[in-house]
Amino acid sequence: MIEQDANKERLELALEAAGLDLWENDLVTGDVTRKSNKIFLELGYSKEEIASNMDSIFSIVHPDDVPMIKSSINDHLTGSAAQYRCEFRVRSKSGAWVWYANYGKIMDRDGNGSGRRFIGVTFNIDDRKRNEEAFAVRGQIWRTLVENSPDTISRYDRECRCIYVNPTLAALMDGGANALLGKKPSEFPGGRDYITYETKIQEVFKTGRDVEFELNITSRFGKEICNHIRLTAEYDLSGSIVTVMGVGRDISELNIQRQKINEMAFYDSLTGLPNRRLLVDRLLHTQASSERGGLQNALIFIDLDNFKTLNDTLGHDIGDLLLKQTAQRLIACMRQEDTVARMGGDEFVIILENLSANAEEAAFQVEGFGEKILAILNQPYRLEHHDRHVTPSMGIVLFSGNKLSIDELMKRADIAMYQAKKSGRNTIRFFDIDMQAAVESRSSLEESMKHALPQQQFMLFYQPQVNSTGKIVGAEVLLRWQHPIHGMIFPIDFIPAAEETGLIVAIGLQVLQSACRQLKVWEHEPGKDQLHLAVNISARQFQQEDFVELITNVLESADINPARLTLEITESMVLGNISETISKMQVLKEKGIKFAMDDFGTGHSSLSSLKKLPLDQLKIDRSFVHDITENNDAAIIVQTIIVMGNNLGMEVIAEGVETAAQKDFLIQHQCLNFQGDLFGKPMPVEQFDALTKCSPSAKATS
Repeated sequence: MIEQDANKERLELALEAAGLDLWENDLVTGDVTRKSNKIFLELGYSKEEIASNMDSIFSIVHPDDVPMIKSSINDHLTGSAAQYRCEFRVRSKSGAWVWYANYGKIMDRDGNGSGRRFIGVTFNIDDRKRNEEAFAVRGQIWRTLVENSPDTISRYDRECRCIYVNPTLAALMDGGANALLGKKPSEFPGGRDYITYETKIQEVFKTGRDVEFELNITSRFGKEICNHIRLTAEYDLSGSIVTVMGVGRDISELNIQRQKINEMAFYDSLTGLPNRRLLVDRLLHTQASSERGGLQNALIFIDLDNFKTLNDTLGHDIGDLLLKQTAQRLIACMRQEDTVARMGGDEFVIILENLSANAEEAAFQVEGFGEKILAILNQPYRLEHHDRHVTPSMGIVLFSGNKLSIDELMKRADIAMYQAKKSGRNTIRFFDIDMQAAVESRSSLEESMKHALPQQQFMLFYQPQVNSTGKIVGAEVLLRWQHPIHGMIFPIDFIPAAEETGLIVAIGLQVLQSACRQLKVWEHEPGKDQLHLAVNISARQFQQEDFVELITNVLESADINPARLTLEITESMVLGNISETISKMQVLKEKGIKFAMDDFGTGHSSLSSLKKLPLDQLKIDRSFVHDITENNDAAIIVQTIIVMGNNLGMEVIAEGVETAAQKDFLIQHQCLNFQGDLFGKPMPVEQFDALTKCSPSAKATS
């Protein structure tokens, strides 16, 4: 008996330690015995405050839960339920409601019904119930968010079968949720991309890691949608993956914006062609590919001849239209693996890949392609109401591998293109090493030229101009560069570079100022006070907005007779914008300055354009004069120019006269003014002064 009581005591202590409150109800006598009052102590009550009978206990149970407790007890007592189980709330002394659970069962100690007792335990389940409530709230919130989410949401079981789709996804699919539920993605309507989708789901089940990718789908309305999908594993309480949830967001608009940004970064906005940045990227790829394969490739630079003239005369809108049509024509010539890009302005670049491994054979291939481009770009352009012919100049460099840098490749193609322009334009030139040496020499020359102007290294030479009696009536001012290392440099070697760099404007101004100062000096020397000087004006100078103002200021500063100054211009530089040209010339003509058309006959001006210009003099180009005594065509051209000039009331002067026979021919055909080596080569002013003393006019004066 003592041992049995000890066992009961140990049991009660163990139950109490486990948080269980043991109770016993004698069904025969109706007495209720609570072996532990742990729950009441937890609730803040003392043992004395709670009587050990059922009514006292029910007084602190939540009223809503009392019927349920009694019903559960009754179900067990009547045999409807094998066990008594219920969960209920109890009011603590502070007034808070705390959740508890009762588990109990009828036990018959004697086996004859006289010892039937209702025995059970009470234990605290408040934490669990609170968690369940919070979880239920969170679940409801989650379900609400999922059901109303603009994103597509779906779930998949371990067989990759769809077990849930939210309304957003269902609304997209033809057939709604039924088209997806119970099916694997590979069985979805929509194509091959869904096979990849299923593979991604399997990957998440295998690794537990999230997977992100883009899925292209076609909605029930036919709209193409790009969905960014994120697949996430979902776990049970044991930590096993039970489902995978897929959340998709429509990024179609974002992709459009990305595409626009990409186009802005890598494509020319006017023509839609790749720009320099993308060209460089493709060049690097081509170099790497040919390094492995050993095949030759070609880089082609294309520049449209006289594009600036068209742009200035017809307007930038027409110029842009020309560039667009040129781009379309070039694209039509390309193979799929080739690239055509626009560098800016009127410059286009082509990469030809996978040519022959033999450089000579590759050169023939590229030449044939270049001839095809020449032919297609030489076809007439229809530019709104204008029909125009535009020709290209093309420079080509062959390359294989990455022996040359991108900058060097581009420089060589550019050099070859400029060589094509120098060769008459509308032609093709390949780069060679001698050309590179010439360019490097020119680059050095350009750098030296920057210092030549302030250091007074440019000198004026004077070539006499005489009339039919041999009298020196003036001179053309010609520029020489007295280089400290290379010696005397002639204009043909530095003027083109000065034009391109813009230094010609400052150089031209200095030449004009020096010429005017010399005219001022001659005013005080007998026999020279009537001499005139002809000064060449560059295209860059003439196109300056303040050209007229600059010339006027020079004249006023020198205080000379403007009639003794002749400005020589060329056909190509003034006919681009004929109205502006006439306006500038007319203002200076009113001040007394004269104008001469230099190198006449080599340009493209028409008689109607020529007669509009307020010219005083036509200069027959030396290339015609050279052959007049031997070539009948040259003689006819010169005669025509003389007649035309005289009929228009212009003075005609022939350049490049080297023989007496040429002079006699010119006089015979009424050209009475000459310039050339027959009368004196270009010379320093001291020699010119000495020569004037020997001219017929000087002898007569002396």
